[in-house]
Amino acid sequence: MSLLLRRRSRSETRPQANPVEKAKQPESDKSDRQQQQAKHHQMRHHQPHASEQNLNKLGLVSSGASGMGRRKTSAELISEAKMFLGESVNAVPLMATGGARLVSTRRPITPRESGRVLYGKVALAGRPPSAFSMRYLQNEKPSTPRQLPALSGSGPPTPMPTRNGALLCQSSTETLIELLKQHSGLKDCSDETVQHINAILQELYTRVRKQERNYKRGFILGGLYGLVECSSPRVLLAVARVVLALRVTGSNLTGACKLIFKVARHEQHDALFHEHDVLELLIDGLGHASPLDEPEACIYAYGCIRFLTASSAQERDDALNRNWIGLESTGESHSLPIPALMPPALSAISTSLCPRKLTGQQTLVSRLARHGAVELMILHLQMLNEAGATKRLQGPPLHTLYQLSAAMRALADVSQQQQRLQLQLQLACPHLIRAAEVSMGELEVQANVVRTLSVLSEDSDCCETLHNYAARIGLLLGPSCAGGGQCSERLLAVLSRLGYMLGNILAKHESARIQYFHNDVAMEYLLNVLEQLNERSPSSVAHLDAQIKLIRVVANMSVNPEVGAGLGNVRSLGAVLLKLLSKTSEELTKKKSPEQQELLHATLGALHNLCFYQDKQAAVQPLAKGSLQSLIDDLSASLAKVLGNCQTSVTKVELARVLGNLTRNEQARRCFCAAGGLPLMVQQLTKQAAGQDYELRTCAIGVLVNLLGDGEQRGPFLQLRGAELLSLLLRGSLEQEDWFLANIVCQALWNLLIDGHCAANLCQSGNILDEVSDLLADYLDEDRLSPGDDDNDNDEDDQERESEDLDATETDAEAHDALWEDFALVATDLLERIQNNFDRQQQSQALLPQNADNEDDNDVFIEEM
Repeated sequence: MSLLLRRRSRSETRPQANPVEKAKQPESDKSDRQQQQAKHHQMRHHQPHASEQNLNKLGLVSSGASGMGRRKTSAELISEAKMFLGESVNAVPLMATGGARLVSTRRPITPRESGRVLYGKVALAGRPPSAFSMRYLQNEKPSTPRQLPALSGSGPPTPMPTRNGALLCQSSTETLIELLKQHSGLKDCSDETVQHINAILQELYTRVRKQERNYKRGFILGGLYGLVECSSPRVLLAVARVVLALRVTGSNLTGACKLIFKVARHEQHDALFHEHDVLELLIDGLGHASPLDEPEACIYAYGCIRFLTASSAQERDDALNRNWIGLESTGESHSLPIPALMPPALSAISTSLCPRKLTGQQTLVSRLARHGAVELMILHLQMLNEAGATKRLQGPPLHTLYQLSAAMRALADVSQQQQRLQLQLQLACPHLIRAAEVSMGELEVQANVVRTLSVLSEDSDCCETLHNYAARIGLLLGPSCAGGGQCSERLLAVLSRLGYMLGNILAKHESARIQYFHNDVAMEYLLNVLEQLNERSPSSVAHLDAQIKLIRVVANMSVNPEVGAGLGNVRSLGAVLLKLLSKTSEELTKKKSPEQQELLHATLGALHNLCFYQDKQAAVQPLAKGSLQSLIDDLSASLAKVLGNCQTSVTKVELARVLGNLTRNEQARRCFCAAGGLPLMVQQLTKQAAGQDYELRTCAIGVLVNLLGDGEQRGPFLQLRGAELLSLLLRGSLEQEDWFLANIVCQALWNLLIDGHCAANLCQSGNILDEVSDLLADYLDEDRLSPGDDDNDNDEDDQERESEDLDATETDAEAHDALWEDFALVATDLLERIQNNFDRQQQSQALLPQNADNEDDNDVFIEEM
């Protein structure tokens, strides 16, 4: 026993809980640390953990490749770890403290328009048209809107310059206007004519910017109106530049905004906006307008900004969601740090999906931001909110809010690499929340405002601002399902984006979880919406998307211990989750769809967190109707049923995680085993003993640790050849030096050997415990441990990679050593327990003469140790 004492002495230099008690505790009591360790080793071990020969002992056939394979270098391990974690500055944390994990979803579904239209399919009363014909630019003096001032002088007329641009600067302003009037009513024109007109307009613009005398303003506008029907976008933008440079207001400002909008409607014209300062002039012009007094100018101007900055933002949405679906369909999503789901907005991903368009787009956005576009938007937003506080917004001002919020959303979509713009948008968050309240009852407008907020919630700085309003945002759910019948697509879009935004906030801020939970009205609204959505059959993808996002709110809120425990006795929540679990799993057996799969995983994520805090029976009686605590029995049986019918490995992992938390509850353990849960878990482990799904293997063993904590389950486990299975799993994990997996297998064996009858039966057969003892003694020997993780025969490329990742390699080695010491603590005590059981068996056999011959076997075992 000297080996054991020496090994134990070294292990105890690290502060640890009593290893005996630690092994006795249900597996999920230590889930936070162990899940992190499991992640570490899942990255390291993709090879099978037992050989074909070992599997044949149980009559099993390997479900995956077998064999040890070559040992990976530290650099390879670190590279795999980074790929696995999807490291990013905006990455969602792996899990929350206390055994609960955050749940993430893809972005809400956004319908795509075939082209650039002002309102899409929206039917808003009294809205300005998406398409229009330009009439004329008016003189700001209504008495003479088109009258031209008389030309002075009685001498010879001024000679008209030719199309030589060099002569234009020598001509008077009156001459330039006369030249433009020669093309009045022009529509189609040649490239040469376009070049000539542009040269005139450029010279005119230069003079206007030099503060020409004000009396010429009406005269200049009168000369420009004849060009507004021209088909050349270059000419239209040049006309708009001159008009805006005149600092016009009223109908002339609206006309200039319409001209720019007419060009921006076509994506092929986007490059023209990079050639001059028309966007800056547009912002200057809007600075003189009021969204209440000149709403049409604001509508077309913000529509223009929205078009120019949203062209690839929509593609980015699609690309992110395609990437999420791709991972889901290939079965890779279970490797992500959140259960089978893609993080919502990783900068490293989003900036690489559309690199070409984002470059030009970000240039325009940067120009707008530098020129104060966002500050102006916030000012206009405040004006609209103040008006809406006293009187319900309607007509053009309401449509202005629609376009303004859409433009702000487009800016937010491409602002991730522009810190200045992000800070400006952060200031807009409270005003957008107020706008969502002001537009209550106007679903089209409110959907646009909430959509903007949902995009901003992906940014950590904006989320920092939004988290102070979590409960207030939750109140927006109130009127959403007030009416009966089926929810409209637009209403579902509002619910989906509210849920997505709240889910992002609650994933990052602890105070927001507590604030939301303690707001009785917000909680009541959330429960009402969940109930009503659950009662209606999901008739569309949008319906499922709304359910996914709102279930995620519950999951991320319950990460907090106080909230998670309190939600266990909240009315109807358990019934909603239980019904979703049964309904979605049944639908998936009939027809697999990404949305149904995501809804099931979101439901399991919420159950995972809630079940962690239901380890004890509720002290509060009576239990609320439909609460999770009142449905522990039904939930346990339902999970067993779903696991038995499940064919998807990713979903099995999520089910095992829920069971790992739920079976800490004594009542849940009994109900789960009564529903056939114990043989079901043994079946999962035998299938995965040498398979590739490491996560399922570790989660299933964790459930076994909990189940074997009950004495009535140990005998049936032996009959299922469970001890032999644990022995094979231990050998496989030790061969791979997977100390985490070996640790939890030792805990399962410990709980099994607590039972005196089980221990006696195993000691009598001898083979299994002999093998376990030999394995533990062998791998507890510190002389056996390899000095490092690196191969000795690395080539030059390997050495160069390892030198670049030196710090990461050292961290990996420290984690590896810490995991070994954790294993050594448990393994040492397990080996001592096995020895004590053999000693007791030997003493009992010594009392029986017929058993005297067995003493030699015990002596041999002791000598080997």
